[in-house]
Amino acid sequence: MKIFKTLLTIAFIATTIFLASCDSDDDGVIAVANEISVQDLTVTIDENPTNGAVVGTVLATQTVGGADLVFSIASELPVGALSIDVNTGELTVADAALFDFETNPILTATVSVVGAVNSGMVTINLNDLNESATIGDYRDGGVVFWVDPTDDTKGLVCAVEDQSASIKWHNTQQPSVAGTSENIETGSANTDAIITSLGTSYAAGVARAYNGGGFSDWFLPSVDELIEMSNNRAAINATATVNSGTDLIALAASVSNGYWSSSKQTTNGSVYLFNILTGSKNGGFATNNASVRAVRSF
Repeated sequence: MKIFKTLLTIAFIATTIFLASCDSDDDGVIAVANEISVQDLTVTIDENPTNGAVVGTVLATQTVGGADLVFSIASELPVGALSIDVNTGELTVADAALFDFETNPILTATVSVVGAVNSGMVTINLNDLNESATIGDYRDGGVVFWVDPTDDTKGLVCAVEDQSASIKWHNTQQPSVAGTSENIETGSANTDAIITSLGTSYAAGVARAYNGGGFSDWFLPSVDELIEMSNNRAAINATATVNSGTDLIALAASVSNGYWSSSKQTTNGSVYLFNILTGSKNGGFATNNASVRAVRSF
């Protein structure tokens, strides 16, 4: 009996101590850590904004309010495009020249907040606005070499590099392809006709397979389009060089056959080759090897 009373006394003391400890802990309220999380931001704006223009605001949430948040840009592409308010997360344009649809249709950034459990991903999609084009501009995946005289927001660009330095037009000397033209703005239709008749294994197919700038509508230029490229060779080379490209091949005919066109001669079925150095066109068998520089319209 004494042992039982002793056990009851011990249990009572333990319970009293436990209750007392709970009472002393802020009436039983347990502190919760403040967890900060950063939200992603996706916006669409017009290209060519002004420096300082507001792009949007990166938001961060807290499980316990009141802490001061500190925002920063951890990374961005292209570098230097954005600025951020360290206190509010508001993003603004730092370098308007980088907000050019023809060069950077999508800009991205990663935003960090001190103490946050994650980073926020920022995606900025640019709206393409009609703009006047100038020979030598880098836009729409290539270098402008011809501007439509009736509408200076339209024209042709060539790739910044060759797609082949030595390829046949076809494996027969004078293959049959109906309806090709020599004129400006006919290269795309010519290329379609060539591929329909002869497949994609040769010069036209190589041009069509190019995807510079993320575009898939490149083509083998007509001979008149190659003439315009030759006329503007200096501007093309200068722009290509600063955009990780290469000069147009300008070698003597004894060294290089020049560039393939998508234009067939109407008299004998041979194909026009064009020598950039001499600015001359001449017919050649499709079994010759020549270079390819793809073109697209904008």
